[in-house]
Amino acid sequence: MAIDVSGLSFFMPVFSFLLVFLIVYAILAKTKIVGDNNFIHFLISFIIGIIFLSFSSMRLYVETITPWFVVLIVIVFFVLLIAGFSTKAWDKMMTPAFAWTIIGILILIFLIAAIKVFNPVFHPDLIITTGGNGDTSFVQQLADFFGSTKFGGSLLLIVVAIVVSWVITKK
Repeated sequence: MAIDVSGLSFFMPVFSFLLVFLIVYAILAKTKIVGDNNFIHFLISFIIGIIFLSFSSMRLYVETITPWFVVLIVIVFFVLLIAGFSTKAWDKMMTPAFAWTIIGILILIFLIAAIKVFNPVFHPDLIITTGGNGDTSFVQQLADFFGSTKFGGSLLLIVVAIVVSWVITKK
């Protein structure tokens, strides 16, 4: 019989606040950007945590990323565990390519969660619907967006930025 933990969803805003607060505090304490004063670290972390708590879309973003991040960590742990059992030289597994792959997956998780959470904010005309009641489907909305001038202009801007960045850093 499974344990019903759905009551924990009531405390998700508190967990989101604590997660953001602790991450910001750890970053400030480690980097010492604002000095060595722990009170300043605490105060800035508390303010940023409150800001995240007060905006529901930011809290939803943290709540969307957190489970996928945990899944990624568990998968990496099991891959390394299997590699450790299957070969004696498991250091060969820990290459920069492996680390960059994990970082790439993490960035992909951040981007997908951001698109899911912030899509209605930035593009209210592209709100994801399930279809059915005369609403257009998500696939149709994507087709309309990619066929629009907004997409063409955005793509042109990105291509120009890539070319300019390449030319500037080539030397």
